[in-house]
Amino acid sequence: MTDTHDDARPALEQALDRAAAAETLLVALDFDGTLAPFTEDPGDSRALPEAQTALEQLLGLDRTYVAVISGRPMHFLRTVVDPDGRMLLSGSHGAELHLDALGGAAADSELRLSPAQQDLLGRATELVEAQVARYPGSRLELKPTGAAFHTRTMADQASSARAEQEMIEAFEQLDGLKVTPGQHVVESSVHSATKGEGITAFMQATGAEVTLFAGDDVTDENAMRELGPDDLGIKVGNGESAAAHRVASPAELAGVLARLAELRSTALS
Repeated sequence: MTDTHDDARPALEQALDRAAAAETLLVALDFDGTLAPFTEDPGDSRALPEAQTALEQLLGLDRTYVAVISGRPMHFLRTVVDPDGRMLLSGSHGAELHLDALGGAAADSELRLSPAQQDLLGRATELVEAQVARYPGSRLELKPTGAAFHTRTMADQASSARAEQEMIEAFEQLDGLKVTPGQHVVESSVHSATKGEGITAFMQATGAEVTLFAGDDVTDENAMRELGPDDLGIKVGNGESAAAHRVASPAELAGVLARLAELRSTALS
């Protein structure tokens, strides 16, 4: 029997070769489930050591930019993901942008919610609090633009699926609330921004000839769809994707990033 995963390796290697040779390269990545394996407590999530090392190597190369585009709030990305301030950051699914790594070339976006959005966020939060009270093991994550209902630590898969569907239906009763189901999470947002807007802003700000984007979740598909024919999309894990390439896990992606750093260093030497 042919191993289709092994068959895909040469194509990905060739794509990495092309990306490494770009005049200007942007490496953009989701965080949870991509750079970092999922954890029971999202606050404990960290990029895998091999991935972190590869990113630091890429950051040290000329004409090479690294960006993290995540649903996490900006304060988490700044303090946990990039405490040295060397990366481009997009938090809250594209609603927050941090461009300090470009120096004076661009300014950060400042997130402001209108009174109506603040009210809507409060109502969404109350819905999640009520659902968490009904389903032991679930939890609320409050973000600058929304409230998320997490079920990863629930013991029973059937109950988890039922709780998620109920949460979706409850959220959908609130006009103006954006609802996004994910892996063991249902996210809501009072802001219409997407990760596609985040990656587009970074591609324009850096003038990247080639962009690599890797992500694992349905929310990452908004960024995948912004990639051009010369760019490189990598899906982490299962599920449908617009990405041309796929790896099985964050650990496998870490190996890909290490290989890219090696190829890029050689191409620039």
